[in-house]
Amino acid sequence: MAKQVPKTKFPTAATVSYERELVKMVALVGKEALKLFDKHVANEIMHGDAVTFTNDSIFDGLKKMFQSLKKKANDTFSSSKKERAADQFVKNVNRVNRHNLEQQMKVKGINLVATEPWLKDFMQQHIKNNVGYIKNIEIEMYERIDQAVRDGVKNGASTKAIRKAIMEQTDISEGRAQFLAVDQAGSILGQMTAERHQRLGIEKFTWDTSGDERVRDSHRELDGKVFSYDGLPTINGRVVLPGEDYRCRCVALPMFEDE
Repeated sequence: MAKQVPKTKFPTAATVSYERELVKMVALVGKEALKLFDKHVANEIMHGDAVTFTNDSIFDGLKKMFQSLKKKANDTFSSSKKERAADQFVKNVNRVNRHNLEQQMKVKGINLVATEPWLKDFMQQHIKNNVGYIKNIEIEMYERIDQAVRDGVKNGASTKAIRKAIMEQTDISEGRAQFLAVDQAGSILGQMTAERHQRLGIEKFTWDTSGDERVRDSHRELDGKVFSYDGLPTINGRVVLPGEDYRCRCVALPMFEDE
């Protein structure tokens, strides 16, 4: 009886590690925003007059708060930290992908090549992309907190309400970080798998979902179906590999000629 080809594993550990690193950065900035609000703005609101937004002390407090917050965000999301997080993540996904293929090819008596000239550029591009995505999270978080605080002061909101708004914006950014980790893990894995499959002469694959309750109906309909890399399915108007749809955890199982 022929040995069964092992399933393609999703890089769950790499995803969780990346997600934690990004959420940690976001949480640090959110915590600092609350601290700076309490230090520079909250006391002025409690003791200010009815037109607090035009009060000089309030204006100065907001200026000091956001100058300090900008510095904290730049330090927390420094270029070296963004690059290190993205670099480690992409390398971890690659290790999982190569291990998947090594185990699957072993069943068929196929050895993966030791050197892959295409891989360096592929990984560098995805590292660069992820550094950009992290930067977007940083910028958007800072801008949303800035807007939330200024709107709260302008509209006469209580310090409690403004602090709540800061925490809500932090939660939104943490959600963005979590989305990014899963979305990029699936996309990078799917593209790596496709590249390696085709270089090994594998032109077809079986679509395999994660099999849990979070699988979308449009993906569940593809589960177990065979596709060629020249005839990929369309989901919500996009032609995609397994893993390329938004926050997709589906993977491709190699189809060999004798199957």
